[in-house]
Amino acid sequence: MRNLTYKGITWLDDPDPQEKDLLELQKKFDFHELDIEDCLSEHERPKVEEYDEYLFLVFHIPYLNKRTGRMVKEEVNIFLGQDFFVTLHRGKIAVLDTLWKQLQESEDKRSEYMEHGTGFFLYELMNHFFDGVFPLVDTITKEIRKMEDELFEQEEQVDILRDIMTLKRNIITMRAILLPQRTLIGALEHKNRKFVSKELSLYFDDILDAIERQWSLLDTAKEMIDSLQDTHESWLTHKTNAIVRILTVFSVTMLPLTFLTGLFGMNVLLPYQQHPLAFAGLILGMVLILSGLLGYFAKKGWL
Repeated sequence: MRNLTYKGITWLDDPDPQEKDLLELQKKFDFHELDIEDCLSEHERPKVEEYDEYLFLVFHIPYLNKRTGRMVKEEVNIFLGQDFFVTLHRGKIAVLDTLWKQLQESEDKRSEYMEHGTGFFLYELMNHFFDGVFPLVDTITKEIRKMEDELFEQEEQVDILRDIMTLKRNIITMRAILLPQRTLIGALEHKNRKFVSKELSLYFDDILDAIERQWSLLDTAKEMIDSLQDTHESWLTHKTNAIVRILTVFSVTMLPLTFLTGLFGMNVLLPYQQHPLAFAGLILGMVLILSGLLGYFAKKGWL
């Protein structure tokens, strides 16, 4: 567990909290045992719990797994008191690492973020988290534009259904992550003023506005990906119909030819069967029938 202290405020951050570490924190800061259980749970819902001496927060942020291309959520548990700020999470989180490095290296940053109390530091931390969501939304929008180009501009159409479904799943995941965060941020405005002063309400409103903008952008992206999926399905249907049309034309043209070859292949005596030009006449007749059918189909626009 790493720690950073500035003007009486201590920030403790643990990227891999174990039960013994949590019990030590509980003993040191008198945390409620249910909050410790929540920290040990890997799938806790976002919430804010208010106590006389501290606030306990659980919130989620979206994260794009570059290896799989899937959007996943990262859970962060926060204990907030008058002179301490504890963040607990599973694995490294880029935003936290960047902020930690800035505070370690810059006296000005420590003064800017930590001098005004733990409530203001909470705002700065969450502001960094949700500012990082905008690039994820931009990435989704760029991917949609890229697929639009592939679908409409390439001469050889490609099957992008898998990519469409991946993006659609990522949009749904982000919406599911952001929805409860709006309630969480709104709840912070009405919690214990000892930790989140009335003046900070405007700051948290700014975060709420950012989440609303992200939600609006995701709504637009959802409409775009739905339209793209409809267009792609229409293209697949058109492609299937074209293939079926070709196969149908092939079957219809082969039907009379198959009939003639089957007829003259029977082991019975037919008129003109013994004529020396019978075979040539049969071939000529088949060619004329085939040409006539193809000409008729072409005139109807079926080819």
